[in-house]
Amino acid sequence: MANIIQIPTNWSCAGKELKPKSGAKNSDTWILDGRELKLKYGAFFSNTWIWDGKEIRPKTGGSYANTWVIEGQKVKPKINANSSNTYDMGNAPILAVFGQLILRLW
Repeated sequence: MANIIQIPTNWSCAGKELKPKSGAKNSDTWILDGRELKLKYGAFFSNTWIWDGKEIRPKTGGSYANTWVIEGQKVKPKINANSSNTYDMGNAPILAVFGQLILRLW
């Protein structure tokens, strides 16, 4: 498997906050607040995701098609997973998984 979750050098993921290293604003800073992955400022139900320790899914409108599952160090879609859409998360925090696979920030 060649797909790896990695934080690019122009992003920072410290603790429970994911943001650009340069010029970060509250509107492009994502946080892990308990079980919720959301914008630091301007979060709504429609752009908030739930992390239950096993799956990442939208707070509203969640379905099998837009849910990601973490099994060990592997991250994959809940349905139709294959080698091209399964990722190794290694030591990456859940915010890095969220940023790369769901938000597609990089």
